[in-house]
Amino acid sequence: MHEKKMNKRIHLCNLGCSKNIVDGERIAAYLQESDFELVESPGDAQIIIVNTCAFIREAKEEAIETIIEMARFKEAGTCELIAVAGCFAERYRREAAQDLPEVDIWMGIGDWPEVLRKHLHTHGKPGYHRHLTGSGGTQYLKISDGCSHRCAFCAIPAIRGPFASRPLAEIVEEAQWLQNQGVNECILVSQDTSFYGRDSETTLVRLLETLLANTSFPWIRMMYLHPRFITDDLLSLVGAEQRLCSYFDIPLQHIADPILSAMRRRPHSKETYRLVERIRRHVPDAALRTSFIIGFPGETKSHFEKLLHFVEWARFEKVGVFPFSPEEDTPAYTMRPRPRTATVERRCDTLMTIQREISREINEDRVGTTIPVIIDEVSEDPDYNFMGRTQWDAPEIDGNVYVLDGSFSPGSIGSLRIVDASDYDLFAQTEA
Repeated sequence: MHEKKMNKRIHLCNLGCSKNIVDGERIAAYLQESDFELVESPGDAQIIIVNTCAFIREAKEEAIETIIEMARFKEAGTCELIAVAGCFAERYRREAAQDLPEVDIWMGIGDWPEVLRKHLHTHGKPGYHRHLTGSGGTQYLKISDGCSHRCAFCAIPAIRGPFASRPLAEIVEEAQWLQNQGVNECILVSQDTSFYGRDSETTLVRLLETLLANTSFPWIRMMYLHPRFITDDLLSLVGAEQRLCSYFDIPLQHIADPILSAMRRRPHSKETYRLVERIRRHVPDAALRTSFIIGFPGETKSHFEKLLHFVEWARFEKVGVFPFSPEEDTPAYTMRPRPRTATVERRCDTLMTIQREISREINEDRVGTTIPVIIDEVSEDPDYNFMGRTQWDAPEIDGNVYVLDGSFSPGSIGSLRIVDASDYDLFAQTEA
């Protein structure tokens, strides 16, 4: 009698953005379909795959540190092979192969199925099935890859290539599969979600209408909208459809025209002010999230003061700030002058101090209201039963709702009364 062959155990370590997480989940599902066993701990794995990011310096540093950390399991003899995938592998594999000899396999953005077939003898064809991670009730749905914009600070087009929309029917099929897994919040992600369909014969509005007609997700959220491509048709649809979250994630990067020009970003300030007004008019309950790059080469005190004025005027619900990160092979890499590090840090603190007060005032206005909350997880803090979010908060980057009582299943959506607020979070309980 032949003994049953033991499957190789694989640990997948996902780093980076939501789009990269989806890619990693797809790799994991492909490996499972090829009879590999996924394990939670790298110490239990014979093969470790690190799925990396390389968008900014901190992401590259995290990738390198994680690879070195995983290499310790190889040194200890528990791991036989280390593979690296994702943006870091795509961008730096030639140089990194010399500096990180511990890595056995480097996989680029598009060639990972071929590489896995060659080295691990996988079989089958990769599809949309994923090994879902994170909160089961909330999942990301990637609608495109790449980017065709040429922002001066960004290396994504060089890493992932030009924008390519996924076929609408394929997206709907994956959405229906997610729905069958019990997902209640479907989050559309892309390098530029608002650009969807502009490289083919469809539009983001048509995609949303098709998803609304062919799925029953209570919440559909959009992330990463470019300000140039937010149309009145899109705003009207979000304003009319309760299942579309009244949430606009629009990285504006700056408001001073000289800086926007240097960044190769459009629209400029007048159009951006009008965009905020258009959104507030079409979707009065909208939450606006944006992000700004502070300390871009050439940024002066006057430019920064214009940005502060804009933040005070717009009263964004959510704001993120990022110190300028010079990336190799981008036009901004050689731009000068750069503000001093201490100046950039001070400007970041100043802007976020203003935003913190705005956020607290907005949150305090919600006290006493009853709103839907999606339950993300059971709280580890004994003072709260659960942690969740409103439709105005995306996972990881925005605030939480701390639920004081009640009994819920993670992933479910319930109506809760807001009883208190802090700078970024809300506190809620069930109706008496």
